[in-house]
Amino acid sequence: MATTSALLAFAACAVLLWSGLEKLRNRVPLTETVSALTGSPTFASRVAIIVPGFELATVGVVVLGAPAYLASAMFVALGVTFAIAGAWAWRTGRIIPCACLGGTAGRLGLRQAGALPLWLLAAWAALHLGSFTVPERLAVFTWGVFGLGAARAVPAMRGYIAARHDRRALVGGR
Repeated sequence: MATTSALLAFAACAVLLWSGLEKLRNRVPLTETVSALTGSPTFASRVAIIVPGFELATVGVVVLGAPAYLASAMFVALGVTFAIAGAWAWRTGRIIPCACLGGTAGRLGLRQAGALPLWLLAAWAALHLGSFTVPERLAVFTWGVFGLGAARAVPAMRGYIAARHDRRALVGGR
């Protein structure tokens, strides 16, 4: 069970790392999403800093072996926050772009609310990581980040290949 817990918790951490870094790299999508949701640009600009910071802090808490209840509570807080935002957008019927992973991929709505069980599963998994040392946590986390990076590289490579073919057509096929 400990291995399954580690895989679940660190997979969630890899996604949070990616998401947090993307949101910090470009805060505009999250600011626009929160502003559309709440109607307050000032609040949205603050949330655009707090949310990615909290996501990255959650990663740090899990990877560095802070108390399990803290990591679990942070996963629950993120899941509930995202679920409420999604349910609110759905309930009001507004079309709000989702800034879930740092971009505007899709609409904010029932998908975020439906993801709450996954967040709760990550919270449960975080409670069962006590037997792992910090070096073991870092090793598993590194593999998770590597896997996520490899998955994200495939579309980038496809885009590169498509752009390369466009360049060849433009300059005469060299």
